[in-house]
Amino acid sequence: MGQLLMGAGLIALGARRGGLLGVLVLGYGIERLSPLALGGISLSELLLKLARTPRAPSPQRFGEGTRDAVDEASWESFPASDPPARGIG
Repeated sequence: MGQLLMGAGLIALGARRGGLLGVLVLGYGIERLSPLALGGISLSELLLKLARTPRAPSPQRFGEGTRDAVDEASWESFPASDPPARGIG
């Protein structure tokens, strides 16, 4: 209960104060309340965990998985890579 009151008080104080100090106090209040909302993990720990999680590679669109990014870019730019037409005459 004390953590809830302290976090809410810091958020209210930071929102009322304004400026850089107000933003810092507001952020600290949110950090203090985050374990209550996120089931025991703080917001900073959650963000660090998400930053360390590897991302899945994007699926390849052309060639049924046989073309890499360079081949795909080449395929997509094909009309722009045609030589200019020769003049008549």
